[in-house]
Amino acid sequence: MKFNHHTFGATAVGLGSLCCLAAGPAFGSPAATGDTAATHTAAVTSSAGSTRKDDSLSASLQRLAARGVFLRANLINQYATNPRGGVDQGRTNVGQFNIGADLDLDKLLGAGGGSFHFTVYRDYGNGLNHDVTGTFSKQQYIYKNEFPQWHLGLFAYEQKLLDNRLDILVGRLGTTSYYAHLATNCQFQSGVHCGVPRLINSEGGYSLLPSATWAMNVKYHTSKHTYVETGVYEVNPTTSASNGLDFSVANATGVTIPVEFGWTHTDPRVYPYGFEVKLGGYLSTAPLNDPFYNTKGQSRGLHGGAARHADTNRSGAYLMADHVVWRPHPTSSRNLNVFAGIAQQLETDEIMRQQIYTGFVLTGPFAGRPQDTVGLSLSYFDMTDAERDYLRDARIKAGGHGSNNPHQYTVELNYGWHVARGITLMPNIQYIAHPDNSGIANTKVLPKDILVYGLNMQMNISALFGLRKPQAAE
Repeated sequence: MKFNHHTFGATAVGLGSLCCLAAGPAFGSPAATGDTAATHTAAVTSSAGSTRKDDSLSASLQRLAARGVFLRANLINQYATNPRGGVDQGRTNVGQFNIGADLDLDKLLGAGGGSFHFTVYRDYGNGLNHDVTGTFSKQQYIYKNEFPQWHLGLFAYEQKLLDNRLDILVGRLGTTSYYAHLATNCQFQSGVHCGVPRLINSEGGYSLLPSATWAMNVKYHTSKHTYVETGVYEVNPTTSASNGLDFSVANATGVTIPVEFGWTHTDPRVYPYGFEVKLGGYLSTAPLNDPFYNTKGQSRGLHGGAARHADTNRSGAYLMADHVVWRPHPTSSRNLNVFAGIAQQLETDEIMRQQIYTGFVLTGPFAGRPQDTVGLSLSYFDMTDAERDYLRDARIKAGGHGSNNPHQYTVELNYGWHVARGITLMPNIQYIAHPDNSGIANTKVLPKDILVYGLNMQMNISALFGLRKPQAAE
């Protein structure tokens, strides 16, 4: 059982300081919305009828955004504890602070359709699945790697062409930012499908923020509501331990090529019952390890040794969709959004072969709480035979016995309490039936079903200061 009280205490102090810093200008200054955001002059009227410039930080940031520099900052903190089940019982706290900017080079330099983006990240803490439960699925999605340091996770030039129908990105990118996304899926704490489905996240050869790699991404809008997207992404296992400033490709092991077709209709002002449908796949040429055999052709669980390379490439496919099925009236922000998806590996040298998930997010469960949410998520994982046999043999070697059930189910139920503009607290309860222990294989424990209590805090610091990104000119 591991829990860093010093880290948690420092985090709490930091959260309090940020709230105090932001509360004055943010809560007193309404955010600019619509077309007025781009031309906001931040003027106020005095009692004498004259106008003066609003020098609040919120207004200053909005003027900066209108001139082409939009600043972004977020803080996420996730606590989880499992009083029962898993390899062990314990509690951990993890989090991430990120800050970055989007530079409109058209406004700044007259480069039509050009922009530049960068983001730096700072993670802290280890996830519950990493230290305690050992599961393939994560109980805190924000936990990314074992290197809590500053990372340059986005550093890229973007060029829009053909009346913005063609969008090209080149630079240091993370694959998970552009593929297999449903916006609804990140309104949960568990790392089952936030960002991308866990199976793809772990087994698709994707570069995962905050660890970016060299890439080029191309998206073409075939119509107003449809697109096709693809790219080429470097696979480099050394980036997770790097601060992101090592741009060398000397340690690259291959490339990942994703492709996605999308049909989306997400503007509630035009269509209140919006939807997204996304069909995609991927191929990764980086070496793939056999989950069962070592380099001598023996059971790695019983005899140890390095895993032998599988003579195949990683490949997989996915289909996902979400749809707003209810609003009390067409202009209401309250809605019920249902989602579902399937991700399928096309080879068997993995931990999990298939993931199927579904759920809903109800926004505005009460008329008096229109920005609160209730979320329910269910996910199914199918473990490969090779991984089950490896875990069985590793358990025998450790002095235990028994095989994992290959059919794993995860559930999360949460309530998102909108505390104030930009701040959400989300208590949640999670349950994992038939859990694996792929993250902690060297144990004699055959894990029992896991019960998890969590608390997710999200602070959008830009929104806290009333900052809204200017709308593009029509």
